[in-house]
Amino acid sequence: MRVIFFLLLFLFNFSSYAQLAEKKQVVDWNGYAQIRYSSGSNGSNSFAMRRMKLWIHSGSDFQANWGFKVQTTLTSFQNEKFTLQDAFAFYKMDNLKITFGQFVPNYSMQRFQHDYHIPLMERTHVINALIPNGTLGVRDIGIEGNIHNGNKNIESWLGLFNGYGTKEYRSDNKSIMITNKTVFHLLNKHFDLGYSAMYRKASQLQLLKILPDSLRFSGNDFRYNLFAKYNLKSFQIQTEYLYARLNRAIADGYYILASLKVRKSQFSISWEKYSDLIKNTDDSPLIHLGYNYLINKDKLKLMFDNGFKLSHVVANNYFASIQMQIFFQ
Repeated sequence: MRVIFFLLLFLFNFSSYAQLAEKKQVVDWNGYAQIRYSSGSNGSNSFAMRRMKLWIHSGSDFQANWGFKVQTTLTSFQNEKFTLQDAFAFYKMDNLKITFGQFVPNYSMQRFQHDYHIPLMERTHVINALIPNGTLGVRDIGIEGNIHNGNKNIESWLGLFNGYGTKEYRSDNKSIMITNKTVFHLLNKHFDLGYSAMYRKASQLQLLKILPDSLRFSGNDFRYNLFAKYNLKSFQIQTEYLYARLNRAIADGYYILASLKVRKSQFSISWEKYSDLIKNTDDSPLIHLGYNYLINKDKLKLMFDNGFKLSHVVANNYFASIQMQIFFQ
């Protein structure tokens, strides 16, 4: 009840402010919720608030070259407590943009496709595991520059971050994480091709989904990512390969995702393969089959997602989910 009360209070106060500033769009806000039912072959059945995100950001009349964003999220997986995700400001001028604060380091392609827009309910396991801070809070605190040519056919990002995520703060941090991403938009921007790279001297990092839960990693952490995407109005296909070298140990994986829109229906299929450094995990390929009914595009849609592992031509670990997505604004 407290969560609902504070949410309603926030929306009321912000709506009042927005009405006062109706003629000038100094600040804008958005939000959406995803309510999900899931069932698995192990007999599990559950309803969950998968995500409820709210964010405010600078409007078109805020400042000529400056802007900001603050975003919070609530999920059943974190006991329905609001968590601060993004809190950053940026300065942009001509072909240059500099962002500083807490945000997601620009790495990989799918991680920068909004979770409310991707055709399946979740990003792939290999993305969640092998991006720099996949299990460390995803975000980090630092500074990042973005540069592009005049028509944005080539874009590149270079970032410097703390390198240990947002689940803790270290006043004695002695290392910095360096990230770089470059993408080429080709064929009238129907085809994207790019790479990401990252290096940090890790110190006592708990890299869940890569290493056993009981281990803390220290040493050289080098990663890279290759990606490609072909996009038409109703059809798209994309693929990524991710690689992580922790000292001499290697974890890697890839996925292929395709989707097709037919009027208000969207069909999707994905295949992913991820090899971690945990002995007891099943590294068999994971297949997803999805269907979305786009009642009002991404603002209101009903999603169906089915998945299973394929081991020696035998399907196992089956799961199915139904999700309703609705935007507040």
